[in-house]
Amino acid sequence: MTRILKGLAASVAAAAFFVTGAIAQEPVEITFWTWLPNIQTSIDKFEASHPNIKVKVENVGVGTDQYTKIQNAVDAGSGGPDVAHMTYDAIPNFALTGALADVTQFGGAAVKDLFLPGVLGLVEINGGVYGVPQDFGPGVMYYRKDVFDAAGVEVPRTWAEYAAAAEAIKAKNPDHYITYLDPSLVDAAYMGLWQLAAGPWSIADGTNVTLDLQSEKARQWADYWTDLNAKGLTIESVQGSDEWFKQLGAGQIATWVVGAWGLQALTGVLPDNKDLWRVAPQPVWNEGDVGTSQFGGSGTVVLAQSQKKEAAVEFALWLNGSPEGVATLKDDQGLLPTTNAAWEDPGFIDEEIEYLGGQKARQIFAESARNSVVGWTWLPFQPYVSSVYRDTVGQAISGKTSVFEGFKAWQDRIAQYAGEQGFTVTTK
Repeated sequence: MTRILKGLAASVAAAAFFVTGAIAQEPVEITFWTWLPNIQTSIDKFEASHPNIKVKVENVGVGTDQYTKIQNAVDAGSGGPDVAHMTYDAIPNFALTGALADVTQFGGAAVKDLFLPGVLGLVEINGGVYGVPQDFGPGVMYYRKDVFDAAGVEVPRTWAEYAAAAEAIKAKNPDHYITYLDPSLVDAAYMGLWQLAAGPWSIADGTNVTLDLQSEKARQWADYWTDLNAKGLTIESVQGSDEWFKQLGAGQIATWVVGAWGLQALTGVLPDNKDLWRVAPQPVWNEGDVGTSQFGGSGTVVLAQSQKKEAAVEFALWLNGSPEGVATLKDDQGLLPTTNAAWEDPGFIDEEIEYLGGQKARQIFAESARNSVVGWTWLPFQPYVSSVYRDTVGQAISGKTSVFEGFKAWQDRIAQYAGEQGFTVTTK
């Protein structure tokens, strides 16, 4: 949708969006590692407006595959890209080891004004900004209106109301559940702890790790899901599996609390569910609360070894922050923008979404984006933290035992690993 952000183009420019005078006049070529398909349209538009900068695109894999290649290049001192895509949870690992450039030091000071605070915080580390936000997933709740209507259930605003709705839906149809629990889905725990501002971990000075998965807030989330699970009000299912999509399509799973990007999955895999789904704000813990969380997303980073950092930063800012760049990513990639301007643009947030019965769903996305709890951090070894969730918390979920005890086992595994990696570890 090309109309996205047009009304705010002037104000963005006035805010000094573009890097001024930072780029050398001599032509330069930068290398961009990305997993995005159909990215060439974005590249063509950038090069048309920046004739002195050429972008060489390489797809070297997604996630671990790309990160391994980046790490190999870092270890070798050369061979890496100038710019690369990187998920938010992976950025601290590379930033804290000196592999990434602080974009504010190479013409990217505007990044601090362009992007939503809750997303910008994910690339701010120890006073520097080690990437340009690209997309994110403000937390929302997709729900089956037909299932809720059949059970006489109002859309829950709080997690207490959500639990009551779970009882009503199960009572109406024993084969229906308000939601699912995936023993391997660590993002569910991240999303819940984030919303509660639980602070399950932190790192200071790059070496001192504090773990607090036994706090009262952590217990609050864990005990809630232990209770629903023990009462048989959830079904165990693997998110993204064929069976899981069948359960969503049949109304057997009545809600999906996820990042706003979940709409893409629903429309792409379950087109026959058109007009059956709606979206509502992520439930809160107490009446009157507004705090939400996020689920997924990535940014564009510049490697410290790059010899063309100014050009690389110029490209990263244009791709993710300019009206044309953002519109192209939205149209070609289906990505949710992260700029303040996008979420203030009526042409974007007021669009009626046909799949959701004509709902102006992005108004709800925007509300969640504005209310995302600030302060969430990732550890420099977050991939390991995620990898041991299944064998700790996941075991509790599958066994319908205490999730809080699973948190204790999770914390113990994290602490052991962190100590082995040379970090100073404090547990609470």
